[in-house]
Amino acid sequence: MNHQKNNGFDEFLSDSFKDGACVRELRLSSTELKYIQLKFPKSKVMKLSGTSNRTPKKIWYEVRIK
Repeated sequence: MNHQKNNGFDEFLSDSFKDGACVRELRLSSTELKYIQLKFPKSKVMKLSGTSNRTPKKIWYEVRIK
């Protein structure tokens, strides 16, 4: 991700996990998923069941940050 896109995605993450929330269901691209895993190395990410195995651009995940 480029710097400008990182800033927008960081803002999205801040909004998603505001008010002390540590678990969210997020629809992420593979690049966004990798970014979360680098930014929050202790995070737990699970692909949600029912998500198509075809290769969509974004997939639903349950994301737990610590």
